[in-house]
Amino acid sequence: MAFPWQQKIYRYLKHYTLRAIRWVSRHISNRNYQILVSIIIGIVSGLVAVGLKFLVALVKGWIQGQDPTRERLVFVFLPLVGVILTIGFTRLILRRPLAPGLSELINSISNKKVNIPNYETYAHVVTSSLTVGFGGSVGLEAPIIRTGSAVGANLARILQVGRKKQTLFLACGAAAGMAAIFNSPVAGVIFAFEVLLTEMALHSFIPLLISAATGAVVARLLYFEQLFFLPTRNWAPEAIPFYLLLGAICGLLSVLMIRSNISINAYFERMKNPFLKIGLGGLAIGLLIFLMPPLFGEGYGTVNNLLADKPEALVDHSPFYWLADNTGFLIAFSLFVLLAKILASSITIAIGGNGGVFAPSMFLGATLGFAFSHTLNLLGIIHLQEANFIAVAMAGLLSGVFKSPLTGIFFIAELTGGYGLFVPLMLVSAMSYLVSLYFEPYSIFTRELFNKGLWVPSHERDLSILKTMNVASLIEVNFYAVRPEMSLGQFVRVIAKSRRNVFPVIDGDGYLKGIVLLDDVREIMFDPQKHDEIFIKDVMHNPPAILDIKDPMDKVMKLFDYHNAWNLPVVDKGRYLGFVSKSSVFNRYRELLIERSRDV
Repeated sequence: MAFPWQQKIYRYLKHYTLRAIRWVSRHISNRNYQILVSIIIGIVSGLVAVGLKFLVALVKGWIQGQDPTRERLVFVFLPLVGVILTIGFTRLILRRPLAPGLSELINSISNKKVNIPNYETYAHVVTSSLTVGFGGSVGLEAPIIRTGSAVGANLARILQVGRKKQTLFLACGAAAGMAAIFNSPVAGVIFAFEVLLTEMALHSFIPLLISAATGAVVARLLYFEQLFFLPTRNWAPEAIPFYLLLGAICGLLSVLMIRSNISINAYFERMKNPFLKIGLGGLAIGLLIFLMPPLFGEGYGTVNNLLADKPEALVDHSPFYWLADNTGFLIAFSLFVLLAKILASSITIAIGGNGGVFAPSMFLGATLGFAFSHTLNLLGIIHLQEANFIAVAMAGLLSGVFKSPLTGIFFIAELTGGYGLFVPLMLVSAMSYLVSLYFEPYSIFTRELFNKGLWVPSHERDLSILKTMNVASLIEVNFYAVRPEMSLGQFVRVIAKSRRNVFPVIDGDGYLKGIVLLDDVREIMFDPQKHDEIFIKDVMHNPPAILDIKDPMDKVMKLFDYHNAWNLPVVDKGRYLGFVSKSSVFNRYRELLIERSRDV
């Protein structure tokens, strides 16, 4: 329940916004109206992204002071403190459930339920700033996407637009939020299409692009910070086989990331004692950070150090700092950090923290790309540009973990400015996607939904519509039933009254014995001499197939297709009920399809 002051502000904004929008809507076209709303969503989402960045920087500055390495033992407990504060805000102040990540948002869009509560316009900002600011090993992208989506959906609700536009404005907010926080407008739009709006039409592209561009401009004006710096942008053709090999490894690591995340979440969900869960998980994260400081927070500083050819920064302020000059140890340590990041990010979310897995995925890609290229260079097999392999491996992990290769390609190209690496980016992303898809057909978001029985893959959406239908609702009963002992003469009189060309044959107890088609008697029905000589039992035959009242619709459609039939009889324990026609199935399917996509 919202506080009184929240309700008052909401009513005030709604009243005057509606008045302004109604005035504007009477003076501009629908297309310009959409563009105007897209700009508003982009501005608000951009401001929110800047606010989130500022809050995280504020929290980090407060807990770390000028020297982020001082009192290193304290860092063991900081992630636990952040999670406790996050849970405290959710339960004591918000008093509502607040699911992290994007799975719930994707499920809502998939089920056409896009009414996002207005408290999500600020709740994710507060909770994620606490989680990440205190060292939680996750990223800010999911919270800002959720917040931008809430901004778009709630503005759409205030404007009282239909469901299609509400979904579009929701996606505009998501794209703008992502574009603003990463300064990546193109990737923000592609992400919205590739991950969120898999069924939206291409005409939605313009509002999304405008929102994303607006959000990026606002963030750039107020809080410009290039996330990564790529020192080189050239690539050698002879390195292509190694890019492909790296892509395959990225795909396998993506599968490990997805399955570890799901397993760790399931493990902590089974814990009945919430204090044990939070305490054990928080201390585990803290211990990992104590041993491997790069795990603290988003980890973008570590990624930049690797891109800048400073791998020794991996062991800075760790118990292993004295091994910074040992190249072999640095490679091994980077692999341990890689595996530990999977644990730390999964645990952070599992115990109640709020954050996303974009940053962890990029961190995994960067450390993998470093370990891969550095090892090959050390062995003298080939000389590789390590920064390039670090960058493309980040795209490979994004492609494999989120099953969104285009997002991975453009996201890393925009973040690093490495547009000259498009070919390696495409090769690694495509290979990672194919390998991960072979072993794990779902993304990290949809796998969670699938395990809960909430996700139907896009290629099975037709089947999902069929599953909402049943045989009983499609039965047609305007067929004249005849008896086996009926004469041809009597049957001719039945034909004269019927508008159908198929006739079920039943016995005295109502059991189906066969069918007779008009074509079966067409050549003899006008011969009066045969009217008393031929009976139904002489011309009847078995139908191509018989449907049971309990048959699922996918089986029904397979029977229609296999037998090339247009009408099939339906029975219940052998007793005749009526017929189902292929045309009635198609008509009902079409109605449900229109109902799902209708703008209400």
